[in-house]
Amino acid sequence: MSKGAQDLILQQPGNELAVLELTVTPELNQQFLYAMEDFHPRYLETSGNEQPIVHPSLLLLMSIPSKSPSFHLPPGWAIIHAGDETEFIQPARVGTKLLISWKVAKVWEKRGKPYSEVDTRIVDENGVDILRRKVIITYTVYRDAQQEEGGH
Repeated sequence: MSKGAQDLILQQPGNELAVLELTVTPELNQQFLYAMEDFHPRYLETSGNEQPIVHPSLLLLMSIPSKSPSFHLPPGWAIIHAGDETEFIQPARVGTKLLISWKVAKVWEKRGKPYSEVDTRIVDENGVDILRRKVIITYTVYRDAQQEEGGH
């Protein structure tokens, strides 16, 4: 494992990243729907007294570890999404405040690359579980950054 990887916040089991508080506004949800070209009424229209559902892909996007306010990498480093297991427990509703949290579950090295498994959880403002996810990430280092560390 390279010297720089030892200092990464996601290479320390038990580390928790800062919680992201997110309220998906109707405008944010609609912009995402336009980008996805998914205009199903469940994402746009109220149903009785319930707000529309937040698009599940938006929840996936916002639950990657790099969305945490405390996430950082050294210059020249980037994360690579290597896999995940996701459980959608309940739909999130537009206008509801969501709290997204991350905790490093385990780390390992494979073929000389550092890997991390990060447990991710999204709950609503009432503490109700919306999503649970295990995200597997690895890293890449730009050649210039490797040379600065003494690599090849």
